[in-house]
Amino acid sequence: MRIAIIGLGLIGGSIGLALKRLGNNEIRIVGIPRREETLKKALEIGAIDEGTTDHVKGVVAADMVFVCTPINLIVEIIKEIAPNLKKGAIVTDVGSSKQEIVSQAEKSLPKGAYFIGGHPMAGKETTKLEAADPQLFKDKAWILTKTSKTSQRALDKVKEVVGWLGGSALEIDPKTHDLVVAAVSHMPLAAAASIVNAVAGEPEKELMGKCAASGFRDTTRVASGDPILGVDMFLTNKKAVLKLIGAFKRSLLQLEKLIKQGDGEKIRKELSRAKEFRDAVF
Repeated sequence: MRIAIIGLGLIGGSIGLALKRLGNNEIRIVGIPRREETLKKALEIGAIDEGTTDHVKGVVAADMVFVCTPINLIVEIIKEIAPNLKKGAIVTDVGSSKQEIVSQAEKSLPKGAYFIGGHPMAGKETTKLEAADPQLFKDKAWILTKTSKTSQRALDKVKEVVGWLGGSALEIDPKTHDLVVAAVSHMPLAAAASIVNAVAGEPEKELMGKCAASGFRDTTRVASGDPILGVDMFLTNKKAVLKLIGAFKRSLLQLEKLIKQGDGEKIRKELSRAKEFRDAVF
C-alpha cells in the first residue's frame, strides 16, 4: 500500500511516524512537504520512506492520500492532484471544518477516485514537524464524514488506516461535524483568546502574569496555538462558530447577572451544572 502525505507538520508527520512504527514493509510512505529542508528532516526522523516537494507528481501511484495542509489550501490542492490520481485512489484530509471541503472535493475528484473528509481530534500548541508524535492519535476520536456520495469501501479503508494510527473512527455528516467542532474546539479558542486579551488589556497585566498558575494556564492553553490556524477555523466554519459564541455569551451574561444579584445559591447551581457535564465528558 502506498500512502502519500501532503503537508508534513505536526499532523502529517505524526501520521507518518505512526505508520512507520507498524513495521509493515508492505506500506510505503511518501512525504510531500513544501520545503526541501522539511523533506530532509522527515527522512531523518523516519516519518517517511521517500518524498518530493511536488504534490502533483507525488500522488501518482498513491493508494491513499492524506492532505494535511492548512484548511485554506486543502480544496486547491485536491483540485490540482485530481488529474494524477490513479483509479481506486482514496483522498482524505485532516481539516477542522468540513462542509465546504467535502462539497468541493467530491466535485473535483475524477470517476474512480474517492474522497472521505476527515478530522483527527488531536493536536498540540505547535504545528511543526519537530513536534510530531506517533502516539498523537492514540485513543483519540477521528471524525470521518459520510454523505450520499460516499463510497462505503473507501470509508471502510480509511477507518482501517485510522485504526492503525491508534485513532477511533467516528462517522458524522459534514454539517453536524462543523457544529460539534465549533462547540468543542473553535468556540473554546475564541473564549481562551478573549480571556487572555482581557487580562493583557489591564494595567496590572504584568503582575497578573506573574501570579498566573495552573487555572489560568489550563483554561487558556489553546490560545497558544498558531494564530493562522485559528483564522482558518473561524472563517471556514463561520456560521457554526458564531452560533456557539452566541451561546457562550448568553451563558456568561447569565453568570454575570447572578454575581451582580449576589445570589450564591443560583451561582452554585450554575457551577454545579457545568461541573456535572464536564465530569461526565472527562
